[in-house]
Amino acid sequence: MALQVGDWVYCVNVHQHTFGWLGFIEWIRPPECSVIFVRTRSNQPTRQERRMLLRYLEPAGIEGDWTSSELDVLINLALDTRDEEWFRDLIRRKGSDWVGNAL
Repeated sequence: MALQVGDWVYCVNVHQHTFGWLGFIEWIRPPECSVIFVRTRSNQPTRQERRMLLRYLEPAGIEGDWTSSELDVLINLALDTRDEEWFRDLIRRKGSDWVGNAL
């Protein structure tokens, strides 16, 4: 299965500083891609963008059981990347219904 933009991935190359980190693919230009890492191997939140070779990554295979604080980080990432669809999905997961309602 080929990786695509938006896929959640783990870095699986033990020689990389980001080994075991969780992130999502921002763009792909084979053989490289850009990954925004959001969680370290020790489960600490982070926000680091790295260019990686695609062969260093494996699909995370997660749908995402995120804590409220992790969802906040992801919501900020969605805003930073101007990904409205992802933003609305995250807000829905968090249980907020205020999005799109004008005062």
